[in-house]
Amino acid sequence: MALQFYSDFFKSTADVLEDVIKNDTWPTTFVSGPSEGLHVHWHLDEVHAYIMEGETDFLDAKSGIRTPVKAGDKIVVPARTLHAEGAVLKRVVYILALPQPLPPEEFLAMHEPDTLN
Repeated sequence: MALQFYSDFFKSTADVLEDVIKNDTWPTTFVSGPSEGLHVHWHLDEVHAYIMEGETDFLDAKSGIRTPVKAGDKIVVPARTLHAEGAVLKRVVYILALPQPLPPEEFLAMHEPDTLN
C-alpha cells in the first residue's frame, strides 16, 4: 500500500486525540531533530503520524514521490510500506498513533528494505 497524506487534518491536540480514540490506536510523542533525512525503511505496524510542529517531506518508496508535510498534517504509513522522512532543518514534533502500546525500541524499529517479504 502507499502512504496516505491528509493536509490540514487537525487544528489542535484535542483534534488529534479525538482521531486517535476514533481509530482505537495508542498515542506517543516523537521528536525528529535536525537531519539530512532517513534512509528508506519499513515498520511492522501501521503508524498514524500527526505533525504537531515543523515541516519535512516523506518519500513513498514505491512511487518515488516526495510529499511535503507541515504542522496540521496527518500521514498514515501502512505496515510493511517502504518510506523515509526527509530532511529536518530544526525539528519535527509528531504524535504517533500505533495499533498497540509498544516500547520505543519496538515502535521505532526501522527494518531494512531487503528484509521486506
